[in-house]
Amino acid sequence: MTNRHDIPKTDEVAKRRKIRGLIAASTGTIVEYYDFTVYAYLAVVVAPLFFPGSDPTAALLASLAVFASAYLMRPLGGIFFGRVGDRSGRKTVLLLSVLLMGASSLLMAFLPTYETAGIVAPILLVLARLAQGFSAGGEFGGAMTYAYEITGPKRKGLAASFVFLGVTGGFALAAICVGSVSSLLSASQMASWGWRIPFLLGVPLLAICLWARSKIDDSSEHEKSIQDGAVENSPLLTLIKTQTVRVLQSIGISVPASACLYMVFTYLGIHLTRENDLGTSEVAWISAGIIACITILMPVYGLITDRIGALKAYTGGIIACIVLVFPVLHLTATGSRTVAVGSFLVFGLAMAIVVVAVSAVLPSLFDSRTRVTGVALANNFANLVTGGTAAYVSTWLIRETGSAVSPGFFIIAACVFGFVALLSIRRAASTIKNSQVMQSAPAESVDL
Repeated sequence: MTNRHDIPKTDEVAKRRKIRGLIAASTGTIVEYYDFTVYAYLAVVVAPLFFPGSDPTAALLASLAVFASAYLMRPLGGIFFGRVGDRSGRKTVLLLSVLLMGASSLLMAFLPTYETAGIVAPILLVLARLAQGFSAGGEFGGAMTYAYEITGPKRKGLAASFVFLGVTGGFALAAICVGSVSSLLSASQMASWGWRIPFLLGVPLLAICLWARSKIDDSSEHEKSIQDGAVENSPLLTLIKTQTVRVLQSIGISVPASACLYMVFTYLGIHLTRENDLGTSEVAWISAGIIACITILMPVYGLITDRIGALKAYTGGIIACIVLVFPVLHLTATGSRTVAVGSFLVFGLAMAIVVVAVSAVLPSLFDSRTRVTGVALANNFANLVTGGTAAYVSTWLIRETGSAVSPGFFIIAACVFGFVALLSIRRAASTIKNSQVMQSAPAESVDL
């Protein structure tokens, strides 16, 4: 007979396991996005080393194109790791994706430059970025699915915020490392060998992450699917045959989140450097501070999402981004240092509610048999279209139009696309009304 005093102990053990699982998921995501983003913060330094030429803008565009090339591999990585996660378990994906990312980043640290290896150098750079993209393609789907499945129905937004705390934490840590190295070294030292240091610093982070993720249990939802024999042999084919509309809806609502996220984390720093004449080291520190603020507030956004409902939070977030984008681009280009930094931060805070809300919705659109694959496809295709291209398209738009605010059209187009997908989901409310993540915490009806 079970002792009644054992029940609180059992609940406490389960709670500790959930907390440990969320920490492991977010820690690994920090490593993934640190390694993946260091290149973006070093783009201005790396560009002439791998793409020498007389036109610095052309070299920067080539370097940003390499950054974007990683996103070509993300959908393939999502398909591969999605199948692994839906068949072999979420924990397996979390371990494999971060291990591949660490190996790819270590390769980046030892790449030869164009001066020493000629055309081989940019080819190796592209290959390393493609491997990073393949790895990143599996990380988000695995981490978000795992966090979603181990938390209760009224804390899905909070769980999503923990994963994005890892994403933003990785961006912040990358900015801090690049800023620190840039501050300690001269411009010539950075160009000679200093740019390799931030990539090498990812190795100890990788070791910590692998240890943390090796200690977690797989989600009980997936384990139940295995026991019930409900594991799909080909999750991708199942999605295409039976859930095509859900896949398209999930991609659609992910587009604004991806565009706004990468506008904040990869382009606005470049914007400050090129349009406001701030130094690379100074911008790295500004970016680090702003992203750190966003990271700290992520759980708050998660609680807000759980309170008012993910769809309402999402709608409010993208409206804010549409309203703010042109003033922010103008002020970051022409305002004083204080005004520019403040504008950068305001847009970042608006972006944060969008990414947390959409991350709370995505896993709810798919069942456990195809969830990792579905979330990965949505995130990676959105990143392919608007994430990896954000910095490139923004730089190109300014060059072609001569207007420092022209990247705003890119953001508005992405947000309008998201609104269309949102309306589609609202029209299909009867099919998702049992998805509790779309409810506000005190209510039992779908938040529409």
